[in-house]
Amino acid sequence: MFNVGYGAPLVILLLTIIVSYFFVMNPEDEMANNGLLFISNVGKAHMVCQRASKFVRRVLYVNIKVNSDIENVIPAISKQIDNFYIKAAANCGNLDVRLMLKPSEPKRDIKTNYPIDMILYDSELSKDIDQLKASVSTVRNNYKLQSIDCDDISHEAKHENVKTYENVALGGTFDRLHNGHKILLSQAALRATKLVTVGVTDVNLIQSKKLWELIEPVDVRMKRVLNFLKDINPDLEYNVFPLKDLYGPTKDDPKYQLIVVSEETLKGANKINEKRVEGGLAPMDVHVIGLAADSHPQRSSEEEEKVSSSNQRMRLLGTMLKPPVPNPHIPDWPYVIGLAGGIASGKSTIAEKLRAKGAATVNCDIIAHDLYKPGLPLNGTIAESFGPDVITETGEVDRRKLGQIVFGDKEQLEKLNGLVWPAVIAEAQRQIRALGEQGYKVVVMEAAVMVRAKWYHYCHQLWTVIIPREEAIKRIQDRNSLPEEEARQRVDAQPTNIEQITPANIVFSPYWSYEYTQGQVDRAWQQLQDYLATRQ
Repeated sequence: MFNVGYGAPLVILLLTIIVSYFFVMNPEDEMANNGLLFISNVGKAHMVCQRASKFVRRVLYVNIKVNSDIENVIPAISKQIDNFYIKAAANCGNLDVRLMLKPSEPKRDIKTNYPIDMILYDSELSKDIDQLKASVSTVRNNYKLQSIDCDDISHEAKHENVKTYENVALGGTFDRLHNGHKILLSQAALRATKLVTVGVTDVNLIQSKKLWELIEPVDVRMKRVLNFLKDINPDLEYNVFPLKDLYGPTKDDPKYQLIVVSEETLKGANKINEKRVEGGLAPMDVHVIGLAADSHPQRSSEEEEKVSSSNQRMRLLGTMLKPPVPNPHIPDWPYVIGLAGGIASGKSTIAEKLRAKGAATVNCDIIAHDLYKPGLPLNGTIAESFGPDVITETGEVDRRKLGQIVFGDKEQLEKLNGLVWPAVIAEAQRQIRALGEQGYKVVVMEAAVMVRAKWYHYCHQLWTVIIPREEAIKRIQDRNSLPEEEARQRVDAQPTNIEQITPANIVFSPYWSYEYTQGQVDRAWQQLQDYLATRQ
């Protein structure tokens, strides 16, 4: 039995803590992954959606309940699409919202690509909710029901005439499908009665884009476009294909009657129509979508003012792109970060910023330079392998002359690597062990050849630094006083940016301002500290 004395308050406190732990729900536990929201009028869609977003964390479908005025619903939806997705981007965080273009009607089943965990409805539909629930064929057995109070929301919806066409076309990159893309796709699907054709730009058309190396593979982008289109209108036919040139099938195929474009791509539509007229075809009608403003609360002045995939890619810098995989071949501590990047990419700038955060650093390029010193075995081996001309009068390796030999000849470069790499990685590992013994928890191992030599296998994570190829060439010319052709040879002799980032956990790009680069490092370091706290 408990001794009811001074210990009684302590017992009561402990019981209170235990009960709270097991029975008090975290508000987020009440949230559903995927929800379907029924609204009575499209004019209040974005306001009701904002309120409903507090209950759903992943995908929120919005469906309009139709009474007798179905003929007016499509024009009303067209007028509201832009407003709906722009407001959703500003007020619903990362929630994937999808305005369904086919209103709910009696005897019409509603199917969604994602199973529905919660059905939500605006308060004006209370009397219809049983019928609406029964119309959803993809609802889970244990779904939740949630009413959204909206008596205070005005629902006036202005209409516009919507001309429809059998066959509608559009194109774009559609990287990391965002609300600007959803506006474009929705307006196209709303105007089609039979077929929507979407060209998704393939790799040869994206290389002029900002941080194009981080653009998702074309098959991933195509899959997401098709998934969205089938969700908002499953009754249409869709042809989603990799677009390898500006024109696609629209230049020669007479069946296309409308092309949907943004303000930025209007010139492309005009060029396509010029080709059609030259080939004896009627020009397509053109529907132009205005650019949506980016209302992201942390939008930097370095980023575009409009909603864009470029902004999203920039915001990926310094964040975990893929989780680290345990490496059983190296000690748990110190925790080793491999820092990769091509010549003149800014690796040393990132390394210095990480050093300021408290990391120790090992520079493999400096190790290699030291191993070249007169009197050391590698110095003599290089002279024997590449000739006495690569050695200066003082016995130093002439790195510029050696570079002229190896950077234009793959076979010679591989010979040099075979001589240098084993000695460098052995010394780097020795230095890492010594730093661990000194008490450092994090060691950054910086190496220009990190990816090519696969030295990231000696690390717990790989962080990669990239800049545009032309910028790297310019920096080398300015820094080393090299002619452009020699600078290009040096860049082209190294792994491409794509090869550098493929195995990377985190990517940096010190291409913009000092503050923007510092922000990337701050994010990466904080994520690292949070992760390391779980390994203690």
